[in-house]
Amino acid sequence: MVALPPSSAPPEQRLLSLDALRGFAMFWLIGGRELCLALVAWLYPPLSDAFETQVTHPRWDGFVAWDLVMPTFLFLVGTSMPFALAKRQEQGRSLGVIYWRIARRVALLWLLGMIAQGSILEYKLSSLELFSNTLQAIAVGYLVASIALLHLPLRGQIILFASLVAGYWALLMYVPFAGHPAGTLEQTVNFARYVDETVLGHFRRDHSFTWIITSLGFSATVILGAMAGHLLRSRLTAERKLLFLTLLGVACLTGGWLWSYSLPFNRHLWTSSMILWAGGWAFLFVALFYGVIDVRGAKRWSFFFVVIGANALFAYVFDHVYDRLLSDTLVLNLAKQCPGPYDELLRSVGEVGLLWLLLWYLYRNRTFLRA
Repeated sequence: MVALPPSSAPPEQRLLSLDALRGFAMFWLIGGRELCLALVAWLYPPLSDAFETQVTHPRWDGFVAWDLVMPTFLFLVGTSMPFALAKRQEQGRSLGVIYWRIARRVALLWLLGMIAQGSILEYKLSSLELFSNTLQAIAVGYLVASIALLHLPLRGQIILFASLVAGYWALLMYVPFAGHPAGTLEQTVNFARYVDETVLGHFRRDHSFTWIITSLGFSATVILGAMAGHLLRSRLTAERKLLFLTLLGVACLTGGWLWSYSLPFNRHLWTSSMILWAGGWAFLFVALFYGVIDVRGAKRWSFFFVVIGANALFAYVFDHVYDRLLSDTLVLNLAKQCPGPYDELLRSVGEVGLLWLLLWYLYRNRTFLRA
């Protein structure tokens, strides 16, 4: 087992900026998108179309602000890992105990993903989806990154990241399949989709997102996030950390942009160019939140997001399974009483507000759902 580099901070210290950024990313998934759409439509309607374009996934190739949410969340999983694994090593836990915890977390994330979006609660074999959710993407990336962080030095982790990105690119671009030429990247015809259809059969949702070999990309994103975690744990000064986070962000953005000319940004396929592009923005987000909250000490504004980020897993699952039913019951009828430009805004505020109050109650009572 490779010992992680020592941290400049006490083992028990938790970076508030990571919770805040995690909460910021989760906010958009639990109703923030609809809330901001309604707010823009109310305050400045001429901006509505442009804003909606930025919060709506492209049908296929392309990249907008909305495409940053899932990559940022995977990136932050990786950013937290050096802290968590180092803490367990400092507590003297054996490799077997650490691996048991990793396996338990992977299994729980997979099950919660099937509950949230995999139709397991319908109890119908015909509608069961084995691999179709963000939580399962996180589970795969977390497993690969955990093994890497436990057994590879930093240089080995960097080499693994490069190998995953390059290997996934090579599979998409140079492997012919089912009578189609190598490099076919159409929405319904590409190598990643072919692998999903072959392995999962009817236990998959018929959509443009791919999962099995795309897990190489998911894993690369989590490992890239771990690079930010190593930086934040290092003995460098806060100013140097911010500098290197920014430089890495710019480097990834540049590399992703150049690569996109031959391999387009595509979140559905999680293309290698998109991994670098989204990772670059994630580095810059981490630098911004870390600099403002943990370095400058401006924390009060972030409390709204910290409450969400501290219980992000609960927020995600609750939003998928129960929140719509609850919010429709309590908020929809109220919104109907205010027809006109305010009904969508009231409904969105109510949906986000109800879930946030529940998360605040859990936060206040130190109750957290941890995988």
